[in-house]
Amino acid sequence: MSIHTVTSQVGSNPITIESGKLAKLADGSVTVRCGDTVVLVTAVSQTKIREGQTWFPMSVEYKEKAAAAGVFPGGYFKREGRPTEKEILTCRMTDRPLRPLFPKGYLYDTQIVALMLAADGDNDADILAMNGASAALSISDIPFAGPVGAVRVGRVEGEFVINPTFEQRGESDLDIVYVGNKTDVVMIEGAADEIPEAEFVKALRFAQESVTKLVEAQEELVAQCGKPTREYELSVAMPEHLEIAYRVAGDRIEDAIYQPSKVERQKAVGALRDEVEAAIKESDEEVSDFAIEQAFEYLQKKAFRISILEKGKRADGRGV
Repeated sequence: MSIHTVTSQVGSNPITIESGKLAKLADGSVTVRCGDTVVLVTAVSQTKIREGQTWFPMSVEYKEKAAAAGVFPGGYFKREGRPTEKEILTCRMTDRPLRPLFPKGYLYDTQIVALMLAADGDNDADILAMNGASAALSISDIPFAGPVGAVRVGRVEGEFVINPTFEQRGESDLDIVYVGNKTDVVMIEGAADEIPEAEFVKALRFAQESVTKLVEAQEELVAQCGKPTREYELSVAMPEHLEIAYRVAGDRIEDAIYQPSKVERQKAVGALRDEVEAAIKESDEEVSDFAIEQAFEYLQKKAFRISILEKGKRADGRGV
């Protein structure tokens, strides 16, 4: 397997993404480097759905091993311990923008693992892991509507900084993790020390410029070594079940959902669901509970969406 490398100049240190050197048996794998901090990210997905699977089982693991800094774990036990708070939060930050980019109804076991191989003490590895996860999925044959790019934005002495070092972050009054595609935001997380709203908006626009560069670099990597998307099946509501659900409850679902009392709302929605279930089972005796739930859930989601977009109200009558 050939080694393919792309580099994106964002911030003071370029980010380099390389594929084809490590973890060759994974569906997609990359190493991401910024300064002397290096992270290996792999992505794999099953080719068969587990029996009885009703939700998308994607797991993200991020690990900072002591060996990455050239030391042994301290304390009585000279071994790696349970995940730290930083590792858990990085897993969540990686999962959150990626999960919606898989096809609806994709229920294959999927795993993303990010392992810090080296740490230079200046550049945080969490942003590298997030970009690496997107790149690994993008070059793999796993269906994924990416890539996306991730950056951290700080503000030191009034100047915005992309991917600030640990020292700069200590002096910054802004700390935002921004994830987006070429043109739009996908996720924002962070905090600020009472900066003006206009400055916050400028920070987001500043971040988008760098994210666009990272997405373009990943697209270049996909062009070099990306695999064709595999064949897969989606577990979505059957058209005939949706038709029955609409016929039975389509004109009553909104009245059931939009009630001030949560208790009454649950009773009304539950009664409608029972009617839909009985009607679907009457036409298809072998239908699964999951298939019925998919049809009724689609009906509810559409009612919620129409009401929010067209009427501007929530389930309890409050405005949006």
